[in-house]
Amino acid sequence: MQDRKRVLLVDDEDVFVEQIKEALDQSHPEFIIDTAGDGLLALEKIESAHFDIVITDMRMPRMDGLSLLKEIYRKYPSTYVVMVTAFGSVSGAVEAMKYGACDFIEKPFNMDTLEIALAKIIKQQEIMSENIALKSQLKQHDQGMDQLVGTHPKMQKLYDQIMTAADTDLTVLILGETGTGKELVARSIHSRSDRRSKPFVTINCAAVPDNLLESEFFGHEKGAFSGAITQRIGKFEKAHTGTLFLDEIGDIPLGLQAKILRVMQDRRITRVGSNKEIELDFRVICATNRPIEDMIKQKLFREDLYYRISVLPIIIPALRDRKEDIPILVTSFIEKYGKKLNPNIKGITPKAMQQLISYSWPGNIRELENVIQRAMVSTTIEVIDNFPILDGEEQVQAQKTESILNEESTIVIDANNEADYHSIKKTIIEQFEKNYFTHLLQKHGGVIAEAARESGLNYKTFYLKAEKYKLLKKRTKPE
Repeated sequence: MQDRKRVLLVDDEDVFVEQIKEALDQSHPEFIIDTAGDGLLALEKIESAHFDIVITDMRMPRMDGLSLLKEIYRKYPSTYVVMVTAFGSVSGAVEAMKYGACDFIEKPFNMDTLEIALAKIIKQQEIMSENIALKSQLKQHDQGMDQLVGTHPKMQKLYDQIMTAADTDLTVLILGETGTGKELVARSIHSRSDRRSKPFVTINCAAVPDNLLESEFFGHEKGAFSGAITQRIGKFEKAHTGTLFLDEIGDIPLGLQAKILRVMQDRRITRVGSNKEIELDFRVICATNRPIEDMIKQKLFREDLYYRISVLPIIIPALRDRKEDIPILVTSFIEKYGKKLNPNIKGITPKAMQQLISYSWPGNIRELENVIQRAMVSTTIEVIDNFPILDGEEQVQAQKTESILNEESTIVIDANNEADYHSIKKTIIEQFEKNYFTHLLQKHGGVIAEAARESGLNYKTFYLKAEKYKLLKKRTKPE
Protein backbone atom coordinates (compact mmCIF):
# COMPACT_ATOMS: atom_id res chain seq x y z
CA MET A 1 0.00 0.00 0.00
CA GLN A 2 1.29 3.45 -0.91
CA ASP A 3 2.23 5.72 2.01
CA ARG A 4 -0.50 8.16 2.99
CA LYS A 5 0.97 11.64 2.91
CA ARG A 6 -0.57 14.48 4.90
CA VAL A 7 -1.13 17.60 2.78
CA LEU A 8 -2.28 21.01 4.05
CA LEU A 9 -3.95 23.52 1.67
CA VAL A 10 -3.74 27.11 2.91
CA ASP A 11 -5.74 29.93 1.21
CA ASP A 12 -8.36 32.50 2.25
CA GLU A 13 -10.38 31.80 -0.92
CA ASP A 14 -12.73 28.95 0.05
CA VAL A 15 -13.73 28.18 -3.54
CA PHE A 16 -10.11 27.80 -4.65
CA VAL A 17 -9.30 25.54 -1.69
CA GLU A 18 -12.29 23.28 -2.39
CA GLN A 19 -11.43 23.01 -6.08
CA ILE A 20 -7.83 21.98 -5.37
CA LYS A 21 -8.92 19.57 -2.62
CA GLU A 22 -11.46 17.89 -4.89
CA ALA A 23 -8.93 17.53 -7.70
CA LEU A 24 -6.28 16.07 -5.36
CA ASP A 25 -8.80 13.68 -3.79
CA GLN A 26 -9.39 12.23 -7.25
CA SER A 27 -5.76 12.13 -8.44
CA HIS A 28 -4.21 11.15 -5.08
CA PRO A 29 -6.63 9.07 -3.00
CA GLU A 30 -3.67 8.15 -0.81
CA PHE A 31 -3.36 11.76 0.43
CA ILE A 32 -4.88 12.88 3.72
CA ILE A 33 -5.85 16.48 2.94
CA ASP A 34 -6.62 19.24 5.45
CA THR A 35 -7.30 22.95 4.87
CA ALA A 36 -6.69 26.28 6.60
CA GLY A 37 -7.95 29.80 5.79
CA ASP A 38 -4.82 31.72 6.80
CA GLY A 39 -1.25 31.32 7.99
CA LEU A 40 -1.99 31.41 11.72
CA LEU A 41 -4.58 28.66 11.50
CA ALA A 42 -2.22 26.64 9.31
CA LEU A 43 0.59 27.02 11.83
CA GLU A 44 -1.68 25.78 14.61
CA LYS A 45 -2.53 22.67 12.60
CA ILE A 46 1.12 22.05 11.73
CA GLU A 47 2.08 22.31 15.39
CA SER A 48 -0.50 19.69 16.37
CA ALA A 49 0.08 17.22 13.52
CA HIS A 50 2.89 16.54 11.06
CA PHE A 51 2.31 17.47 7.41
CA ASP A 52 4.51 16.19 4.60
CA ILE A 53 3.50 18.92 2.12
CA VAL A 54 2.03 22.42 2.53
CA ILE A 55 0.50 24.25 -0.45
CA THR A 56 -0.03 27.86 0.54
CA ASP A 57 -1.17 31.13 -1.01
CA MET A 58 1.15 34.12 -0.69
CA ARG A 59 -1.34 36.86 0.29
CA MET A 60 -3.65 36.07 3.22
CA PRO A 61 -5.00 37.90 6.30
CA ARG A 62 -3.44 37.62 9.78
CA MET A 63 -0.33 35.74 8.54
CA ASP A 64 0.72 35.71 4.89
CA GLY A 65 2.28 32.81 3.05
CA LEU A 66 5.85 34.08 3.26
CA SER A 67 5.64 34.46 7.05
CA LEU A 68 4.18 30.95 7.28
CA LEU A 69 6.99 29.63 5.07
CA LYS A 70 9.62 31.20 7.36
CA GLU A 71 8.09 29.53 10.41
CA ILE A 72 7.95 26.15 8.70
CA TYR A 73 11.52 26.63 7.48
CA ARG A 74 12.65 27.37 11.05
CA LYS A 75 10.67 24.73 12.96
CA TYR A 76 9.78 21.94 10.52
CA PRO A 77 12.56 21.58 7.89
CA SER A 78 11.30 18.18 6.72
CA THR A 79 8.01 19.72 5.48
CA TYR A 80 7.99 20.66 1.79
CA VAL A 81 6.24 23.91 0.84
CA VAL A 82 4.74 24.97 -2.51
CA MET A 83 3.96 28.71 -2.81
CA VAL A 84 0.94 29.83 -4.87
CA THR A 85 0.09 33.44 -5.75
CA ALA A 86 -1.90 35.56 -8.16
CA PHE A 87 0.65 38.36 -7.76
CA GLY A 88 3.74 36.65 -9.10
CA SER A 89 7.03 38.46 -9.37
CA VAL A 90 10.65 37.51 -9.74
CA SER A 91 11.54 39.06 -6.38
CA GLY A 92 8.70 37.19 -4.67
CA ALA A 93 9.82 33.89 -6.15
CA VAL A 94 13.44 34.51 -5.16
CA GLU A 95 12.48 35.32 -1.57
CA ALA A 96 10.23 32.26 -1.35
CA MET A 97 13.03 30.01 -2.61
CA LYS A 98 15.45 31.67 -0.20
CA TYR A 99 13.33 30.47 2.71
CA GLY A 100 13.02 26.92 1.46
CA ALA A 101 10.01 26.83 -0.90
CA CYS A 102 10.22 23.84 -3.24
CA ASP A 103 8.22 25.50 -5.99
CA PHE A 104 6.53 28.80 -6.87
CA ILE A 105 3.30 28.64 -8.91
CA GLU A 106 1.34 31.57 -10.33
CA LYS A 107 -2.47 31.71 -10.39
CA PRO A 108 -4.34 30.81 -12.46
CA PHE A 109 -2.75 27.43 -13.13
CA ASN A 110 -3.89 24.01 -14.33
CA MET A 111 -3.53 20.92 -12.19
CA ASP A 112 -0.73 19.58 -14.37
CA THR A 113 1.54 22.34 -13.05
CA LEU A 114 0.77 21.42 -9.46
CA GLU A 115 1.10 17.69 -10.20
CA ILE A 116 4.62 18.22 -11.56
CA ALA A 117 5.63 20.03 -8.37
CA LEU A 118 4.09 17.29 -6.20
CA ALA A 119 5.73 14.51 -8.22
CA LYS A 120 9.15 16.09 -7.65
CA ILE A 121 8.53 16.36 -3.90
CA ILE A 122 7.24 12.79 -3.62
CA LYS A 123 10.30 11.49 -5.48
CA GLN A 124 12.67 13.30 -3.12
CA GLN A 125 10.80 11.95 -0.09
CA GLU A 126 10.89 8.41 -1.48
CA ILE A 127 14.65 8.60 -1.98
CA MET A 128 15.09 9.77 1.61
CA SER A 129 12.83 7.00 2.99
CA GLU A 130 14.54 4.28 0.96
CA ASN A 131 17.98 5.37 2.12
CA ILE A 132 16.92 5.49 5.76
CA ALA A 133 15.36 2.03 5.45
CA LEU A 134 18.51 0.65 3.84
CA LYS A 135 20.74 2.15 6.50
CA SER A 136 18.57 0.62 9.24
CA GLN A 137 18.70 -2.77 7.53
CA LEU A 138 22.47 -2.66 7.16
CA LYS A 139 22.91 -1.74 10.83
CA GLN A 140 20.93 -4.80 11.84
CA HIS A 141 22.94 -7.21 9.69
CA ASP A 142 26.47 -5.88 9.54
CA GLN A 143 28.66 -3.69 11.71
CA GLY A 144 30.95 -2.72 8.82
CA MET A 145 28.48 -2.21 5.98
CA ASP A 146 26.29 0.27 7.88
CA GLN A 147 28.79 3.03 7.12
CA LEU A 148 28.27 2.57 3.38
CA VAL A 149 25.15 4.48 2.44
CA GLY A 150 23.12 4.55 -0.77
CA THR A 151 20.37 2.93 -2.82
CA HIS A 152 21.61 3.90 -6.27
CA PRO A 153 21.96 0.86 -8.60
CA LYS A 154 25.73 1.32 -8.61
CA MET A 155 25.75 1.06 -4.82
CA GLN A 156 23.52 -2.02 -4.93
CA LYS A 157 26.08 -3.59 -7.25
CA LEU A 158 28.84 -2.60 -4.82
CA TYR A 159 27.00 -4.29 -1.92
CA ASP A 160 26.69 -7.46 -3.99
CA GLN A 161 30.42 -7.38 -4.79
CA ILE A 162 31.28 -6.91 -1.11
CA MET A 163 29.20 -9.93 -0.12
CA THR A 164 30.75 -12.02 -2.90
CA ALA A 165 34.26 -11.02 -1.81
CA ALA A 166 33.46 -11.71 1.85
CA ASP A 167 32.44 -15.27 1.07
CA THR A 168 35.86 -16.05 -0.43
CA ASP A 169 39.47 -15.64 0.67
CA LEU A 170 40.65 -14.27 -2.67
CA THR A 171 42.70 -11.08 -3.05
CA VAL A 172 40.58 -7.98 -3.76
CA LEU A 173 41.59 -4.80 -5.60
CA ILE A 174 39.40 -1.80 -4.77
CA LEU A 175 39.50 0.99 -7.35
CA GLY A 176 38.04 4.45 -6.90
CA GLU A 177 38.75 8.15 -6.75
CA THR A 178 40.08 9.85 -3.64
CA GLY A 179 37.38 10.21 -1.00
CA THR A 180 35.02 7.49 -2.23
CA GLY A 181 35.47 5.24 0.82
CA LYS A 182 37.89 2.52 -0.23
CA GLU A 183 38.88 1.67 3.34
CA LEU A 184 35.21 1.39 4.35
CA VAL A 185 34.69 -1.16 1.58
CA ALA A 186 37.75 -3.10 2.75
CA ARG A 187 36.51 -3.10 6.34
CA SER A 188 33.07 -4.20 5.20
CA ILE A 189 34.55 -7.19 3.36
CA HIS A 190 36.60 -8.15 6.43
CA SER A 191 33.70 -7.73 8.87
CA ARG A 192 31.49 -10.10 6.84
CA SER A 193 34.20 -12.69 6.24
CA ASP A 194 35.25 -15.72 8.30
CA ARG A 195 38.21 -13.63 9.49
CA ARG A 196 35.95 -11.01 11.13
CA SER A 197 37.18 -11.78 14.65
CA LYS A 198 40.83 -11.59 13.59
CA PRO A 199 43.06 -8.51 13.04
CA PHE A 200 42.32 -5.95 10.32
CA VAL A 201 45.67 -4.26 9.65
CA THR A 202 46.02 -1.17 7.45
CA ILE A 203 49.05 0.40 5.82
CA ASN A 204 48.95 3.51 3.63
CA CYS A 205 51.75 2.79 1.17
CA ALA A 206 51.87 6.44 0.07
CA ALA A 207 52.41 7.77 3.59
CA VAL A 208 55.54 5.75 4.43
CA PRO A 209 58.95 6.91 3.14
CA ASP A 210 60.37 4.52 0.53
CA ASN A 211 63.40 3.60 2.64
CA LEU A 212 61.16 2.46 5.51
CA LEU A 213 58.56 0.55 3.54
CA GLU A 214 60.32 -2.81 3.62
CA SER A 215 60.65 -2.64 7.38
CA GLU A 216 57.03 -1.49 7.65
CA PHE A 217 55.86 -4.49 5.60
CA PHE A 218 58.09 -7.27 6.92
CA GLY A 219 59.51 -5.94 10.20
CA HIS A 220 63.17 -5.93 11.23
CA GLU A 221 65.55 -7.36 13.81
CA LYS A 222 67.43 -5.30 16.34
CA GLY A 223 70.54 -3.82 14.74
CA ALA A 224 69.40 -4.58 11.18
CA PHE A 225 70.25 -1.01 10.18
CA SER A 226 71.13 2.33 11.72
CA GLY A 227 68.31 3.32 14.07
CA ALA A 228 66.92 -0.23 14.51
CA ILE A 229 67.41 -0.26 18.26
CA THR A 230 64.68 -2.85 18.88
CA GLN A 231 62.97 -5.67 17.03
CA ARG A 232 59.91 -4.60 15.03
CA ILE A 233 56.96 -6.70 13.86
CA GLY A 234 55.82 -5.82 10.31
CA LYS A 235 52.30 -5.35 8.98
CA PHE A 236 52.16 -8.75 7.26
CA GLU A 237 53.05 -10.48 10.52
CA LYS A 238 50.53 -8.40 12.48
CA ALA A 239 47.84 -9.46 10.02
CA HIS A 240 48.44 -13.17 10.68
CA THR A 241 45.06 -15.02 10.57
CA GLY A 242 43.35 -11.76 9.64
CA THR A 243 43.24 -9.23 6.79
CA LEU A 244 45.95 -6.86 5.52
CA PHE A 245 44.70 -3.76 3.72
CA LEU A 246 47.31 -2.23 1.40
CA ASP A 247 45.95 1.24 0.70
CA GLU A 248 47.42 3.16 -2.27
CA ILE A 249 49.32 0.10 -3.45
CA GLY A 250 50.12 1.97 -6.67
CA ASP A 251 52.67 4.03 -4.71
CA ILE A 252 54.89 1.08 -3.77
CA PRO A 253 58.34 1.46 -5.41
CA LEU A 254 58.94 -0.88 -8.32
CA GLY A 255 61.88 -2.59 -6.57
CA LEU A 256 59.78 -3.57 -3.55
CA GLN A 257 56.90 -4.86 -5.66
CA ALA A 258 58.80 -8.07 -6.47
CA LYS A 259 59.16 -8.85 -2.75
CA ILE A 260 55.47 -8.15 -2.14
CA LEU A 261 54.57 -10.51 -4.97
CA ARG A 262 56.76 -13.29 -3.56
CA VAL A 263 55.27 -12.93 -0.08
CA MET A 264 51.72 -13.04 -1.47
CA GLN A 265 52.58 -16.21 -3.41
CA ASP A 266 54.51 -18.06 -0.69
CA ARG A 267 52.77 -16.66 2.40
CA ARG A 268 56.19 -16.36 4.06
CA ILE A 269 58.10 -13.28 5.18
CA THR A 270 61.64 -12.64 6.32
CA ARG A 271 62.30 -9.71 8.65
CA VAL A 272 64.97 -7.24 7.59
CA GLY A 273 68.27 -8.39 9.13
CA SER A 274 67.16 -12.00 9.55
CA ASN A 275 67.51 -15.23 7.53
CA LYS A 276 64.58 -16.96 9.20
CA GLU A 277 61.38 -17.37 7.20
CA ILE A 278 58.07 -16.96 9.03
CA GLU A 279 55.03 -18.74 7.62
CA LEU A 280 51.82 -16.68 7.80
CA ASP A 281 48.11 -16.95 7.07
CA PHE A 282 46.54 -13.71 5.86
CA ARG A 283 44.06 -12.29 3.37
CA VAL A 284 45.08 -9.25 1.28
CA ILE A 285 42.83 -6.41 0.14
CA CYS A 286 44.41 -3.65 -1.95
CA ALA A 287 43.20 -0.23 -3.04
CA THR A 288 44.36 2.60 -5.27
CA ASN A 289 43.10 5.71 -7.02
CA ARG A 290 45.82 5.48 -9.64
CA PRO A 291 45.42 4.03 -13.17
CA ILE A 292 47.32 0.78 -12.61
CA GLU A 293 46.98 -0.42 -16.22
CA ASP A 294 48.57 2.82 -17.47
CA MET A 295 51.34 2.44 -14.89
CA ILE A 296 52.05 -1.06 -16.22
CA LYS A 297 52.51 0.37 -19.73
CA GLN A 298 54.89 2.98 -18.30
CA LYS A 299 56.86 0.26 -16.45
CA LEU A 300 55.90 1.75 -13.07
CA PHE A 301 53.94 -1.25 -11.82
CA ARG A 302 54.63 -4.96 -12.27
CA GLU A 303 52.14 -6.73 -14.48
CA ASP A 304 52.48 -10.01 -12.55
CA LEU A 305 51.72 -8.24 -9.28
CA TYR A 306 48.67 -6.59 -10.85
CA TYR A 307 47.24 -9.97 -11.86
CA ARG A 308 47.96 -11.31 -8.38
CA ILE A 309 46.08 -8.50 -6.56
CA SER A 310 43.16 -8.05 -9.00
CA VAL A 311 41.58 -11.48 -8.66
CA LEU A 312 38.37 -9.76 -7.50
CA PRO A 313 38.31 -6.12 -8.70
CA ILE A 314 35.74 -3.77 -7.13
CA ILE A 315 35.08 -0.28 -8.51
CA ILE A 316 33.53 2.31 -6.16
CA PRO A 317 31.34 4.86 -7.97
CA ALA A 318 32.16 8.55 -7.67
CA LEU A 319 29.62 10.67 -5.79
CA ARG A 320 28.77 12.66 -8.94
CA ASP A 321 27.57 9.38 -10.49
CA ARG A 322 25.08 8.68 -7.70
CA LYS A 323 23.79 12.07 -6.60
CA GLU A 324 20.46 10.51 -5.62
CA ASP A 325 22.28 9.26 -2.50
CA ILE A 326 23.28 12.74 -1.31
CA PRO A 327 20.14 13.29 0.88
CA ILE A 328 20.72 10.17 2.98
CA LEU A 329 24.46 10.87 3.20
CA VAL A 330 23.66 14.35 4.55
CA THR A 331 21.22 12.89 7.07
CA SER A 332 23.82 10.34 8.11
CA PHE A 333 26.54 12.97 8.67
CA ILE A 334 24.22 15.27 10.65
CA GLU A 335 23.27 12.32 12.84
CA LYS A 336 26.91 11.27 13.20
CA TYR A 337 28.29 14.69 14.19
CA GLY A 338 25.21 16.34 15.72
CA LYS A 339 26.01 15.71 19.37
CA LYS A 340 29.65 16.70 18.99
CA LEU A 341 29.39 19.74 16.69
CA ASN A 342 25.90 21.20 16.99
CA PRO A 343 23.06 19.29 18.72
CA ASN A 344 20.53 21.93 17.59
CA ILE A 345 20.82 21.06 13.88
CA LYS A 346 17.68 19.26 12.67
CA GLY A 347 18.41 19.08 8.95
CA ILE A 348 18.80 21.23 5.84
CA THR A 349 16.37 23.13 3.63
CA PRO A 350 15.31 21.92 0.17
CA LYS A 351 17.19 24.88 -1.32
CA ALA A 352 20.41 23.85 0.44
CA MET A 353 19.89 20.24 -0.61
CA GLN A 354 19.55 21.33 -4.24
CA GLN A 355 22.81 23.24 -3.86
CA LEU A 356 24.55 20.03 -2.77
CA ILE A 357 23.01 18.01 -5.58
CA SER A 358 24.08 20.58 -8.20
CA TYR A 359 27.75 20.51 -7.15
CA SER A 360 30.21 18.15 -8.89
CA TRP A 361 32.04 16.84 -5.74
CA PRO A 362 35.58 16.28 -7.01
CA GLY A 363 36.53 15.19 -3.48
CA ASN A 364 33.60 12.76 -3.31
CA ILE A 365 32.09 11.66 0.02
CA ARG A 366 35.05 12.92 2.05
CA GLU A 367 34.50 16.42 0.64
CA LEU A 368 30.74 16.24 1.31
CA GLU A 369 31.42 15.14 4.88
CA ASN A 370 33.80 18.07 5.43
CA VAL A 371 31.31 20.57 3.97
CA ILE A 372 28.51 19.30 6.25
CA GLN A 373 30.75 19.46 9.33
CA ARG A 374 31.80 23.02 8.50
CA ALA A 375 28.20 24.09 7.99
CA MET A 376 27.11 22.51 11.29
CA VAL A 377 29.76 24.44 13.18
CA SER A 378 28.91 27.80 11.57
CA THR A 379 25.09 27.52 11.53
CA THR A 380 23.22 29.27 14.37
CA ILE A 381 19.69 28.16 13.41
CA GLU A 382 18.12 24.69 13.47
CA VAL A 383 18.47 24.09 9.75
CA ILE A 384 21.31 24.58 7.30
CA ASP A 385 20.04 26.87 4.55
CA ASN A 386 23.15 27.57 2.51
CA PHE A 387 26.66 26.35 1.75
CA PRO A 388 28.60 29.51 0.82
CA ILE A 389 31.73 27.49 0.12
CA LEU A 390 29.97 25.89 -2.87
CA ASP A 391 28.49 29.08 -4.35
CA GLY A 392 29.87 29.37 -7.86
CA GLU A 393 32.90 27.30 -6.90
CA GLU A 394 33.13 25.52 -10.21
CA GLN A 395 33.02 28.81 -12.12
CA VAL A 396 35.66 30.28 -9.80
CA GLN A 397 37.96 27.29 -10.34
CA ALA A 398 37.52 27.56 -14.09
CA GLN A 399 38.47 31.25 -13.95
CA LYS A 400 41.51 30.43 -11.79
CA THR A 401 42.64 27.76 -14.23
CA GLU A 402 42.28 30.13 -17.16
CA SER A 403 44.16 32.82 -15.26
CA ILE A 404 47.01 30.45 -14.37
CA LEU A 405 47.43 29.29 -17.95
CA ASN A 406 47.32 32.85 -19.23
CA GLU A 407 50.17 33.90 -16.95
CA GLU A 408 52.60 32.57 -19.53
CA SER A 409 52.91 33.83 -23.07
CA THR A 410 50.69 32.32 -25.75
CA ILE A 411 52.11 29.17 -27.36
CA VAL A 412 51.50 28.41 -31.02
CA ILE A 413 51.31 24.71 -31.88
CA ASP A 414 52.10 23.30 -35.28
CA ALA A 415 49.26 20.78 -35.73
CA ASN A 416 51.26 18.95 -38.43
CA ASN A 417 54.18 18.28 -36.13
CA GLU A 418 53.24 15.52 -33.65
CA ALA A 419 56.50 15.80 -31.70
CA ASP A 420 55.98 19.56 -31.42
CA TYR A 421 52.44 18.98 -30.18
CA HIS A 422 53.43 16.55 -27.41
CA SER A 423 56.36 18.70 -26.33
CA ILE A 424 54.20 21.80 -25.98
CA LYS A 425 51.41 19.84 -24.31
CA LYS A 426 53.94 18.77 -21.66
CA THR A 427 55.08 22.38 -21.25
CA ILE A 428 51.52 23.63 -20.73
CA ILE A 429 50.84 20.96 -18.11
CA GLU A 430 54.04 21.80 -16.27
CA GLN A 431 53.19 25.51 -16.35
CA PHE A 432 49.83 24.80 -14.81
CA GLU A 433 51.19 22.43 -12.16
CA LYS A 434 53.94 24.82 -11.08
CA ASN A 435 51.55 27.76 -10.70
CA TYR A 436 48.84 25.63 -9.07
CA PHE A 437 51.18 24.09 -6.48
CA THR A 438 52.72 27.51 -5.79
CA HIS A 439 49.23 28.90 -5.15
CA LEU A 440 48.34 26.05 -2.76
CA LEU A 441 51.58 26.29 -0.78
CA GLN A 442 51.17 30.06 -0.39
CA LYS A 443 47.54 29.62 0.63
CA HIS A 444 48.45 27.11 3.37
CA GLY A 445 51.60 28.85 4.58
CA GLY A 446 53.92 26.21 3.21
CA VAL A 447 52.22 23.33 5.08
CA ILE A 448 52.53 20.47 2.59
CA ALA A 449 49.94 18.20 4.21
CA GLU A 450 47.20 20.83 3.97
CA ALA A 451 48.13 21.81 0.41
CA ALA A 452 48.18 18.16 -0.66
CA ARG A 453 44.79 17.56 0.94
CA GLU A 454 43.19 20.40 -1.01
CA SER A 455 44.79 19.26 -4.27
CA GLY A 456 43.41 15.73 -3.85
CA LEU A 457 46.89 14.21 -4.05
CA ASN A 458 48.54 12.13 -1.35
CA TYR A 459 51.38 13.72 0.63
CA LYS A 460 54.14 11.83 -1.16
CA THR A 461 52.96 12.64 -4.68
CA PHE A 462 52.43 16.32 -3.85
CA TYR A 463 55.86 16.55 -2.22
CA LEU A 464 57.62 15.04 -5.25
CA LYS A 465 55.77 17.41 -7.62
CA ALA A 466 56.61 20.45 -5.50
CA GLU A 467 60.23 19.32 -5.23
CA LYS A 468 60.36 18.90 -9.02
CA TYR A 469 59.43 22.57 -9.49
CA LYS A 470 61.80 23.68 -6.67
CA LEU A 471 58.93 25.10 -4.59
CA LEU A 472 60.04 23.72 -1.22
CA LYS A 473 62.17 25.41 1.36
CA LYS A 474 64.68 23.22 3.17
CA ARG A 475 62.78 23.42 6.42
CA THR A 476 59.67 21.87 4.85
CA LYS A 477 61.47 18.78 3.59
CA PRO A 478 60.51 15.70 5.65
CA GLU A 479 63.17 13.69 7.39
